[in-house]
Amino acid sequence: MKTVKEFSDADHREVEIDVDALLAAINQLSESEVRPVDDGDDTQRVSVNGHDYHTYSELAEAFELDIHDFSVSELNR
Repeated sequence: MKTVKEFSDADHREVEIDVDALLAAINQLSESEVRPVDDGDDTQRVSVNGHDYHTYSELAEAFELDIHDFSVSELNR
């Protein structure tokens, strides 16, 4: 399970995200493959259907998902 920490504007704190679960949900919703964008620095950039997303929060929001549903603490409940 790959995880990353992102700052949550709603909670004003860092949230640890299960990236694999988020990407699996996006793959299912979009019926398209989520591809990493290789630009050297930014490991969180991904592309879905030709559209680039700079953060996992932005990606979740675009597909009307709550990023908190993919937080490690939520998954362990």
